[in-house]
Amino acid sequence: MSYHRLKLITTPESLAALKARIESVSKLWPEKDAKPQILSQPIDASVLGDTGNEIAIDDGSVLVIGVPESTPAPAIYKTIDLLRAARISAVLLLPADSPCEGLATGGVLTTSGAISDEVLAAKLHALSSRQETINDLARDLSISIRSSGGVREQMERMSQELSLAANIQRELIPREMPKVEGHDFGVLYRPAGYVSGDIYNIQKFDDKRVGFFIADAIGHGVPAALLTMIISQSLPMRGGVSDGRLITPSDALARLNDDLCDVSDGTPRFATAVYGILDTETGFVQIANAGHPSPLRIGEHENYEVEAGGPLLGVFHDAHFPEETIQLRPGETLLLYSDGFELVFPEKAEAVSTKNHGAAAYIDQILSIAGWKNRGKKSLASAFKTLERKLDEASGSLHQADDVTALAISRCPVASRVAA
Repeated sequence: MSYHRLKLITTPESLAALKARIESVSKLWPEKDAKPQILSQPIDASVLGDTGNEIAIDDGSVLVIGVPESTPAPAIYKTIDLLRAARISAVLLLPADSPCEGLATGGVLTTSGAISDEVLAAKLHALSSRQETINDLARDLSISIRSSGGVREQMERMSQELSLAANIQRELIPREMPKVEGHDFGVLYRPAGYVSGDIYNIQKFDDKRVGFFIADAIGHGVPAALLTMIISQSLPMRGGVSDGRLITPSDALARLNDDLCDVSDGTPRFATAVYGILDTETGFVQIANAGHPSPLRIGEHENYEVEAGGPLLGVFHDAHFPEETIQLRPGETLLLYSDGFELVFPEKAEAVSTKNHGAAAYIDQILSIAGWKNRGKKSLASAFKTLERKLDEASGSLHQADDVTALAISRCPVASRVAA
């Protein structure tokens, strides 16, 4: 059985007549066993004008408002808006010939005061029957709004925290490439989100030696980014000197591997990496690899993978990371890259090199797009800008699937050095 409550609102001098009429209406109530409870609230005639919000108080009642004859139409419209905003059901009984008659919006009805008791009883019963459901929905909506506000605040806070984390991570990578006569350096660094699971570094150890590395933490998002920060700080590259001698790439990766294996909380920390040292006088490069895509040695006519295979970092203690030594000749480039490129260029491309030696087909796409073969006096920075522009145009660039990082080291041709 439903519970019905009506609240009568009109001027004091009209209240008795309105109450008598609604009591007569209640006798015609469709539910014979659920007669409505009748409350009353006298108001001043001006309430419907300047202070109509005084009646927009939700106590679960359906309002029956006897509108005084002197009430202007704007005041009636204002009252309707207030009641609708408060989700309060009401019937406004209007004076004869009111321009506001016949409105029905948001549970608020306007009708002539001359309406028959039978029709008025039906209207009030319909509004009252739905009021409990309306009240429940209003409470649920209020809770949802408060909850969504809390979620929005949490998302904004998370966004701020991720932005801060991204700024901290970028502090760990070089702001500019080293300046070395006869050499050119370039980098492309594109996180898939706020933070990246890739990291790189390149720095001069002394007048003739340059150290460089690129690493890719297994996974995505914040956990991978935190691991890159650990790698950046744990790899013995900063300073890079032990007992007056440079730490070899093999030993550096071995030490980093042991640090990642020594995890007290049992959380696995896996990553791939390439670390190398370039002698700028001779062009010799010592390279060690820990499960990372093989660096690519790019020549004028052919490309070679630098195969210095080693295991994934963070899996086994005392792992060995063999070194490979190559010599970059004038005009050649050493390219290090992360496997994110494979997702950017998934389709196979026609090889542009005469000898690829097993390098993935998507690398040929990278070289072709960047104009590497015919870049002439074009700097690595300019080539990477061309590549980045193509990445922006690629399908899915707005929702990049993986972090993309590339680091290139080039020995300038002898003719370029002479011209310089």
